[in-house]
Amino acid sequence: MSPSLRMSHLRKSYLTKEGAVVRAISDLSFELNAGERLAILGPSGCGKTSCLRILAGLDEHYSGVIHWATNLSQDASRLRSATVFQGDSTLPWMSVEQNIAIGMSGLTLDAASKRKRVEKYLDLVGLRDFARVFPHELSGGMRQRVAIARALATEPLLLLMDEPLAALDAQTRLVMQTELHRIWAQTRSTVVYVTHDVDEALSLSDRLLVMTARPGREKAMMGASFDRVMEPLERRSLPIFAQMQAKIWGLVAEEVGQKLTRETAP
Repeated sequence: MSPSLRMSHLRKSYLTKEGAVVRAISDLSFELNAGERLAILGPSGCGKTSCLRILAGLDEHYSGVIHWATNLSQDASRLRSATVFQGDSTLPWMSVEQNIAIGMSGLTLDAASKRKRVEKYLDLVGLRDFARVFPHELSGGMRQRVAIARALATEPLLLLMDEPLAALDAQTRLVMQTELHRIWAQTRSTVVYVTHDVDEALSLSDRLLVMTARPGREKAMMGASFDRVMEPLERRSLPIFAQMQAKIWGLVAEEVGQKLTRETAP
C-alpha cells in the first residue's frame, strides 16, 4: 500500500472565554496508507474529534504539517475528505436520493454523472428501493446508511467517521458494523474512524491509534492482527480478539485514570 497522507507534529490549542489556553493535541504524528482503516481511541477530551476536524478542513488553526499524496487542484470531481457524523445528518425535507446528491453539489459533475453516482451508492448501501423515501420513514440504521452513501458519493481520498454508530441500539450497531465492512470491501476507501468502543475498533480497523489524555498524543499504535478481509463476527470469534481487547482497554483505562487524577487534584 502507498501512503495516502502523512501527519507530522500536529498541535492544537484552544482559548477559553476566560482567556486560558487549553492544549488539545500535543505532537501527534502518523502515516496513513491508501485503502487502510485507522481507528482512533482515547479518553474523552483527548483530541480525537479535533484531529478529525483538522483532517476534514473544518479547522485551520493548528501547527504541524499534513501532507496529502494526491493533489486535487486539477480534479474537482471528488473531495479530499468527507465526514460521517455521529448524529442523524440527513436533511428531513429531502428524499434519500436527494440527500445523497446534495453531497456532490460542489463537484464539477454533469447531471448524468451525478445521477450515476447516486444510483451506484444507493445500490452499495442497499437502499435502491427507498430512493424516493424521506428520512422520517426510515430506521436509524437506514438513515446512517444514507449519510454513508452521501459521503462515499463524493469519492473522497479520505473517509472520516466520527463515532458513526454511537446513536444506534446494540443490535443495529452490530448489523451496521458488518455493513461497514462490506462497504469497505467493495470501495477500499481510506478511513479514519473515531470511536470509544474498543470492540468496534478491533472489528473494523487495520490499525489502532490509542491517544493519551489531554493534551492528546500517541500512546500506542498497533496492528489489529487479523486478516483485513475478515468480517467483524469472525474476528470476535478468535482468541486473539479478547487478548487485544484487554490490552487496549488497559491502555485506555490508564489514561482515563490519569485524567481523573489531574481533574480532582487540589
